[in-house]
Amino acid sequence: MDAQVSISANGNLTATLGQRILRFPLTRIVLGVAFFMVPFLLIQGFSTNFLEVKLHSRIGQLSGAFVGCLSYAFYVTKIEKRAVTELALNGALKEYSVGFVLGALMVCLTVASIAALGGISSIAVAPNTIIVLPLLMQVTVGLIEEMLLRGIFFRVVQESLGSWLALLASGMVFGALHLVNDNISVLAIANIAVVGVFFAAAYLLTGRLWLCAALHAGWNFAQGSIFSLAVSGHEAKSGLFTTQLTGPDWLTGGAFGLEGSAVDLVLVIFASAVMVKLAQLNGPMMAPVWKR
Repeated sequence: MDAQVSISANGNLTATLGQRILRFPLTRIVLGVAFFMVPFLLIQGFSTNFLEVKLHSRIGQLSGAFVGCLSYAFYVTKIEKRAVTELALNGALKEYSVGFVLGALMVCLTVASIAALGGISSIAVAPNTIIVLPLLMQVTVGLIEEMLLRGIFFRVVQESLGSWLALLASGMVFGALHLVNDNISVLAIANIAVVGVFFAAAYLLTGRLWLCAALHAGWNFAQGSIFSLAVSGHEAKSGLFTTQLTGPDWLTGGAFGLEGSAVDLVLVIFASAVMVKLAQLNGPMMAPVWKR
């Protein structure tokens, strides 16, 4: 038998060895990440080091993320040889708008709940706050992280292990990636892991990147640039409102931000359950490959 071909159980010729390697899940994840990240990192490096105006630098970084998407689309069409459904533009604006508003509203609900429980003493307007730069940054961050973790990782894992295990893997990996963040806690890891499931369920619902990327961006933007709270343990910066936290860390999230709060954990568990249910109603969950 030729070393490059073999016969499958149903009698059809399988792909060449090279094609089988390219179709292997880990290979697809690595190639997808490389085709997306290399152009982005090159453009980000140029924007950071050569564009002195901060606004121009932020626009350059966002442009780099879009160029990364184009490079990834080239890989998908030329090497995977399929339609780039995860980046389909039909309905993209509506999905992104809804997702951004929903992500921000979820943060507002968490803040209101913590305030009702006595964990916030005051919220005052902060004068002379510029939100354009952090908005551009969070849109970029949301697009990059969701492309890597949901558009590539979750999608490929789902095709192999099925929807349920892919949702679990998405949450575990998302939580693990935040273990190195400052001021991390058990509550914070639990929160972020569940948020990872929430974002993956949003991708599962639409089959496209836009809703989950917008949820991510709106979520981070509202925390850091509206309420001046720490985002995932990063240093808090001035936003539209100054927020004074007074309660215990388990209630307010402390230095880690809202994602370290038990109140937020309850909210995201509920939101994740709703999003998963909506995804189920939209179509059957994908079974693992050994059951197909």
